[in-house]
Amino acid sequence: MIADPAKTQLRTRWLLNLGLLLAIAALAAFLLYTRGREAADGPRLTAVAPASIARLRLERNGAPIVLEKTGDQWRLAAPVRARANPFNVERLLRLAAARSEARFPFAPGEADKYGLKKPQARVWLDDEEIAFGALHPFHNQQYVRYRGEAHLIAAHHFAPAALPYTDYLDTRLFEEERRPVTFALPDFTLTLRDGIWRREPEDKTIASDRINDFVAEWRNARALSVERRSGRPALGQVRVTFARDAKTETLTLAIVARAPEFIIRRADEGLEYHFPEDTGKRLLNISEK
Repeated sequence: MIADPAKTQLRTRWLLNLGLLLAIAALAAFLLYTRGREAADGPRLTAVAPASIARLRLERNGAPIVLEKTGDQWRLAAPVRARANPFNVERLLRLAAARSEARFPFAPGEADKYGLKKPQARVWLDDEEIAFGALHPFHNQQYVRYRGEAHLIAAHHFAPAALPYTDYLDTRLFEEERRPVTFALPDFTLTLRDGIWRREPEDKTIASDRINDFVAEWRNARALSVERRSGRPALGQVRVTFARDAKTETLTLAIVARAPEFIIRRADEGLEYHFPEDTGKRLLNISEK
């Protein structure tokens, strides 16, 4: 059988194109690998150890954001006082260990050349200031000023410096160490007695495992966002009693919205926690799944 010349030519062209694509992919992988190696092997921007930092300050647009560390815990000190989001604090701390991929000593008159005359953001790691300038025109890198020199670092380090203060608020409704012993909800109460959660009024159709799951959902509740308290009136309340060192403490939560989102206000923090509407329904009602 004689092969069709047109099909043979098409197959040859397809194989050539495939080979070219594979070569391009291999080259791209090599460049990414070597660039990653160069960045990893480059000198650090600072000599500051992230674990040694006790105070962070950010200035971009609006009021400064200040974070302070006490023991192992980070808290927001300004513009509000609150628990800090550990994930975003950790992202910001990585700036101390950023690799300088290039450095350029420059005179004050050259600041505009690197977008550093009016920095996009400034970050203080304790007393060490880092100012963010322009993006590199060809690489995913950004100019920063540190100790009188311009450096190029990976552009992703700018992201946590550009966050609003609300993204530095911890989204957990309760502190991790709190141990609840009573939930007084609008329609029923749960009380921990002898290691068993009991519902009042009693409902024998609800298994103890379901009650345990309900309590766990409250303990692990994380909001989609956290905002300063508003002037909205409370629609209801939930009282949660916690035990610590043979003492008890009761926290009253105000329900300020049920739809289109579920919002809980913690008056002790002056903050409101925003959850999806479905989460609110699960937190206020317990029934067999």
